[in-house]
Amino acid sequence: MKRKLENYEPKNVLFFFEEICNIPHVSHHTELISRYCETFAKQRNLRFYRDDAGNVVIYKNASPGYEEHKTVILQGHMDMVGAKTEDSGHNFLTDPVDICEEVLEDGFITANKTTLGGDDGIAVAYMLAILDDNRLKHPALEAVFTVDEEVGLLGANALDTSVLSGGYMLNLDSEKEGEFLTGCAGGLRSNVILDGECESYSGDAFVITIANLKGGHSGSEIGTGRPSANALMGRVLDNIRKLHEFRLISLEGGVVDNAICTKSTAVIAMPGPEHDRLCRLCETVTKDLRNEYAGIDEGITVSCEPYSSDGAQAVSVRDTDRMVFLMRHMPYGVTARSAADVKLVETSLNPGILRLDCGRFMIGYSVRSSMPSAKRDLADRLKSLAGFAGGHCEESGDYPAWPRKKESELCEIIDGLYRRMYGAAPRFATIHAGLECGIFADRMPDLDIISYGPDMYDIHTFDERLSIQSVKRVYEFTVKLLECL
Repeated sequence: MKRKLENYEPKNVLFFFEEICNIPHVSHHTELISRYCETFAKQRNLRFYRDDAGNVVIYKNASPGYEEHKTVILQGHMDMVGAKTEDSGHNFLTDPVDICEEVLEDGFITANKTTLGGDDGIAVAYMLAILDDNRLKHPALEAVFTVDEEVGLLGANALDTSVLSGGYMLNLDSEKEGEFLTGCAGGLRSNVILDGECESYSGDAFVITIANLKGGHSGSEIGTGRPSANALMGRVLDNIRKLHEFRLISLEGGVVDNAICTKSTAVIAMPGPEHDRLCRLCETVTKDLRNEYAGIDEGITVSCEPYSSDGAQAVSVRDTDRMVFLMRHMPYGVTARSAADVKLVETSLNPGILRLDCGRFMIGYSVRSSMPSAKRDLADRLKSLAGFAGGHCEESGDYPAWPRKKESELCEIIDGLYRRMYGAAPRFATIHAGLECGIFADRMPDLDIISYGPDMYDIHTFDERLSIQSVKRVYEFTVKLLECL
């Protein structure tokens, strides 16, 4: 296998990052990468622990002179979001991530028509590189590799934290170099479900497509005002219903609940003479949306094409109306901002997944808030709307917020080290996205935690890119930080 990153620094980190790219590790399919981490530990005679969920903890003794210092937990997740372009034939369950060689000279690592998995593959690479290097000075280390973070922090939730003894924790799951996170929102997943009656349908059908949106992470980008294709689909279908009665055949939008949806499609059964009116409506809505989202998301397209519906099943007109009602009125985006800082999103929700298959309608929501009561209230609002339309909600992956620690020795050490290394003050912040730190802080209340990482852009999209120089600097900082600890 030709290595594409072998001429770039830091060689040890990028070696392991490329190893990870060659192992399929999309969420819910992390067995191979769990096994890789386990084999890594065995080959180096390092003690390790692996649980039934697939989480792996690798232990390394303190270097000479550091035996009496607090144990440091290094932590990151092994799974990645699988998103790709329409013309990509990539299979995330079997294919390695294809690193684009032509963009490496620009100083970034990106993938060919897919997500890269820098979130959070770079954390896994950092931890493996540190564990692999016996020249480093550090206290005892507990490297925690979790699974299925991207689908509700499931791995961290399943981990028995009694296997850990650390006093400090470095979570390496952040995307802005020089920014150190000290708190995050809590969240949960809520699937809004409605069952409809299906009947055979023969006749005219059309596929309505909303596409070319920017998307992004539903935590870090939700405050930008970027629209969701799934949320817009409710508006478009409601407008179509004003033209003529129709029946839904299928819906499909998004892959994961924590990414803002970039494309959504609806197949509808409707008399053929309405095709021209549908096309004109789509053209009008396209112009309206581009005007409304000028400067935010100006590439939106809404289109209509004939669809071959031979043998298709369509839900009844009554059930179609109930489903369109839910799509039109279910909330999306920011519902509250922090009273202390209006730039900080406090509560939001994102309809990342939209499906209608064999009469079962589902909207998969990510609900977030730094206020537990606000999170619960928003989830209850979804339940109320779903129930009004004759549906229900199924909740999973409920995880706590990570409140900022009032007195943090770790923050003081980082502040001093960063100023010495870079001649500037680090930025300490809280974010709206969910981090596994909340689970560890809840179960290990004395743990002093910080989250940071190298510069990454457009995570959870096929435009994801990772700065090579930032990877190098953050690794050097982490090595120095371990010496200071």
